[in-house]
Amino acid sequence: MTTVDQHCLEARALLAQGKLRESMACIKVLLEARPESTDGWLVLSEIQAATGNFQAAVMASEKAISLGAENSEVLLQFCRCAHALGDRAEQISLYLNRLAGMPRLSAYQLNELGRLFTAIDQHQKAKHQYQRAVELSSNESGFYYNLATAQRFLGEIGEAEQTASRAIELNPADSDAHLLRSGLRRQTEENNHLTSLQVSLTRSGVSVRDRVNLHYALAKELEDLGNWEEAFSNLQVGAGLRREHMRYDLQGDLAVMQSLQNNFDSNFFAVKRESCESNEPIFILGMPRTGSTLLERILESHTGVQSAGELNNFAREMIRLVQSAGTNVGRNKLSLIESSRQVDFRVLGESYIASTRMLTGTNKHFIDKLPFNYLYIGLIHAALPNARIVHVHRDPMDTCYAIYKQLFQSAYPFSYDLNELGQYYLAYRHLMEHWESVLPKGRICQVRYEDLVADTEGSVRGVLDYCGLEWQAQCLAFHDSRQASTTASATQVRQPIYASSIGKWKNYHRQLRPLQEVLERGGVQI
Repeated sequence: MTTVDQHCLEARALLAQGKLRESMACIKVLLEARPESTDGWLVLSEIQAATGNFQAAVMASEKAISLGAENSEVLLQFCRCAHALGDRAEQISLYLNRLAGMPRLSAYQLNELGRLFTAIDQHQKAKHQYQRAVELSSNESGFYYNLATAQRFLGEIGEAEQTASRAIELNPADSDAHLLRSGLRRQTEENNHLTSLQVSLTRSGVSVRDRVNLHYALAKELEDLGNWEEAFSNLQVGAGLRREHMRYDLQGDLAVMQSLQNNFDSNFFAVKRESCESNEPIFILGMPRTGSTLLERILESHTGVQSAGELNNFAREMIRLVQSAGTNVGRNKLSLIESSRQVDFRVLGESYIASTRMLTGTNKHFIDKLPFNYLYIGLIHAALPNARIVHVHRDPMDTCYAIYKQLFQSAYPFSYDLNELGQYYLAYRHLMEHWESVLPKGRICQVRYEDLVADTEGSVRGVLDYCGLEWQAQCLAFHDSRQASTTASATQVRQPIYASSIGKWKNYHRQLRPLQEVLERGGVQI
């Protein structure tokens, strides 16, 4: 074993033990003696990434790449870190495609390559890498789960169910695969997974996270079968466990929405500012689970529109501009809101458009469907006055129940407690009323989900007219689109429009009474 190998092994061993300082010291000794060591720079990048310093991690991996070795691990490390940093989109795509053409990648490298393709919304390529990983290692349940996820995104629902079932055969304790499989279709009395879910919950040593997944999966399947009492009981247990084991301050979110109203009032918008004149973006926003994915699929069926998915680019560019102005906002959201009033809004708009170019630019308009963009409507209007802003909303109780029953990966922490959910909904509603009051009349296009279902063509014509687009009949055949969908509605949008979710909360009117009382006290008519 060479000296380089010894130092790299030692540094990685220290890193695995969480001894970051010692690991860093070890690898620096090597790099001082052997600055041409590709492996040394790779390990340094891994250490920097472990500390959360992705800027330094990217620089170290770039140094390794510059040394000329066609090293798959180095290229993968660069892509991981650059993506975590939210940077170098074109370079990431270039390196991932180079990696995809390399022979002799291991199954684990192929799986990681698939994960990175997924991260940049290239789901067909991701699926191909997962398939290659499965071919090389046919007994690794995690590879099958990832493949099933890609198949779901691409609308290959039958294939996804078979693949998820294979993952569960290999690892019956894989709660992610159970949850994924339960959500792929409507379960029936003849064909469901209640027994395997119940057995999984009785196993010893089931973690809190796994119990949450399994209770949500059970709730979904029981609801499909019309077993309302037992469905809600499982949902309540799962949501309660999730809330109990997360750190979240509702008051912080409520303060943010109040601060937005205070800082972006009519006086702010009375001042004329330079802005970006692009009319490309169509922001579809609002609370989750309100039909925004449905509208996105309809609009992207138009030849003049492409979807870029749920982007956090606008908020990221705003934060970057605030920080580049020398304002140290840290983790103080209220300070960030106040400082954002002073950014160069023309630069903000232009930076946002430029940041989307890996995904956009081939059509007249692109859709940014991040629901949370409703927080930034004031900033969006100031930076991009010609952008379209479409607010999708639905019945308050249907909205809140649909949110409550959805297990989100990381977003929407207010959704696991009925009282907190109700308070958050009221704050959101007040903020939307504020934007309507301070922005020009008609600036925000309001789309009611129930109207979209009852009169799809009429609603779509209205949105297209607002966007300056001519009517195209294929918009009504959105469910035939083969475009990937990565949202919680990825399965539903493969089907024609249906009305069965309207009023579904009434099946649980007794259990949801605490939520209803919060909304009614806040002035919402139920």
